[in-house]
Amino acid sequence: MSPRRLAARFLIALVLLAVSLPALATAPAPAPEPLPPAALRLWEGGGPAGLREPPPPLGPFNYVREFDQMVAFLAAWQLLDPDSSDYGGMIEAEAGYLGGVIQTDNTLEAIWCWSRYEEFSGRATYRPSIAAAWVYCTRYPAWQEEGAAGADYYRVHNCAWGLTAALRYEAVTGDASYAAYADTCADYIVAHPLNVWDGAIWDQRLDAFCKGWAAGNLYLYGEAVGDPSLMAAAVAQGADVQDWIDAAPVVNMAAEYWAMSSGTAVWGVCNSVFRDDPAAGQVWLAANAPLMDTWQNFYSVPGYDWDVAWNVAYLNAHFAVWDATGDDAYRANGVFLTDALLSYDTDDDGGIISSTIDPVTEDMSWVSCYLLKFGVDRLLGAPADHDAGVLRFAGMDDGQQFPAGRPLAIRAVATNYGLGDEGAVEVRLSGDAGEATLYADLPFAALDTLTFLAAWTPPAEGLYTFTAATFLPGDAEPANDPATVTIAVGEGTAAPAGGPAALAPRLTRNPFREATALRFALPAPGRVRLDILDVRGRRVRALGAADLPAGTHALAWDGRDEAGRPVPAGLYLYRLVTADGARTGKVLRLR
Repeated sequence: MSPRRLAARFLIALVLLAVSLPALATAPAPAPEPLPPAALRLWEGGGPAGLREPPPPLGPFNYVREFDQMVAFLAAWQLLDPDSSDYGGMIEAEAGYLGGVIQTDNTLEAIWCWSRYEEFSGRATYRPSIAAAWVYCTRYPAWQEEGAAGADYYRVHNCAWGLTAALRYEAVTGDASYAAYADTCADYIVAHPLNVWDGAIWDQRLDAFCKGWAAGNLYLYGEAVGDPSLMAAAVAQGADVQDWIDAAPVVNMAAEYWAMSSGTAVWGVCNSVFRDDPAAGQVWLAANAPLMDTWQNFYSVPGYDWDVAWNVAYLNAHFAVWDATGDDAYRANGVFLTDALLSYDTDDDGGIISSTIDPVTEDMSWVSCYLLKFGVDRLLGAPADHDAGVLRFAGMDDGQQFPAGRPLAIRAVATNYGLGDEGAVEVRLSGDAGEATLYADLPFAALDTLTFLAAWTPPAEGLYTFTAATFLPGDAEPANDPATVTIAVGEGTAAPAGGPAALAPRLTRNPFREATALRFALPAPGRVRLDILDVRGRRVRALGAADLPAGTHALAWDGRDEAGRPVPAGLYLYRLVTADGARTGKVLRLR
């Protein structure tokens, strides 16, 4: 046993004596019920019918800003009434049936998020929030939260959060006061292995998900504190989850329930069994990772249809598979999912809904924590001290069409990607609308929308390109300084007499597995070219370069490159070029 754990055993009594230990926190959530037979049949048949469609994109995103917004959202929903027994706890939701729920897992999640914020930003803004959160978590410890005797899935889930929260907090602050708390969480997971084999496989998916989450965190904790016995216990539990997947891999690599999906199980196996034996992981993932889901639309699971949370779990697994295999297609899936889920924050408050049928006034603190830890933090990188850039043009997307003669506002969104506060950052516009210079004050994590031209009228129909770029002394990342957009003016605004109305390019299936097609319409005869590009802009496949008559057309892509080889799953771009301009868009190939 490591010296740290010996010390923790001594401290645990002091921690527990300092607080009262009621059995339940305020307003516990109801326990999940088994899926009804109809839902089981639905998934045994391959899942819900219809296209899987992520939300309209709101990005690109400045992940520093997203992180800053999300931790502020969490702070707004922490209960800080000193007279309440729930002081320091995280409220689960802005409103709705979880609006009154305060529980330990949500609070431990917030501790991780606030601690990580301090780690990368150097700002101790949320130290008081963290201190209050620990008061709640010691009053309602993870291993004593809700659950009937023998129903340990929730306690085990919470204890896994206790491990990662305590580790991050101590790493950032140097305060080992909660080592005993984490040590007890680890001991609980070891002593209460969830049983994934009682009854039918489907009935045990919740325990399998939670056991995977626990196994991965237990292994990482044992590694951090130097305790091989914990790592060995984690491998044993992770192997049980791996066996559960192997019993029905097509189903068990793409299942959803409660706040989790099979992504949680895959993440756990990657961070226990395959962290211990990377070579075995390469073999198993090559065979099974292609079965893992990438995006799951909403479908009804009575009381627990939390499709946003399911997809957060999938993105966590895709990043884990990328870690284990180095296959960039899985990283691309993780990026795609992160950006898609951030696009649900349509009220721009840092909160994320748990289900796509919920209004944005019912954002959930726990889903926000999940997305922040599993996705946003992954893409944050190591922010530089000084780094500004133009994020996008406001109200203009690349390839967007505008009517001829309509005055257009030329506006660019400047942002601060760095850690310092920046004043009077120079932003220059160039291109077909002329040149102009404005200045933006960009404190930490800020956005500023600059209006270069309030009402610019294009002189004629055609394509127009604009570039806006920041100029900041000492800027560490020149590559993100500029943003460029090309718009089409007059394209498709009126069809020829007797001809079809112009249609915006539309993929028949997006995302797709085997094949998709781009449907579009030409108002007049003309030459058309359609290329598929990778995310770096390199051509993967030329699908068409021909003269076509006026009317509707469809150009198909079978998911193969120029050499006829199937391309890896991941995010690709299409670029449709006609006589009147170019249109680009995203297409996702699923495994």
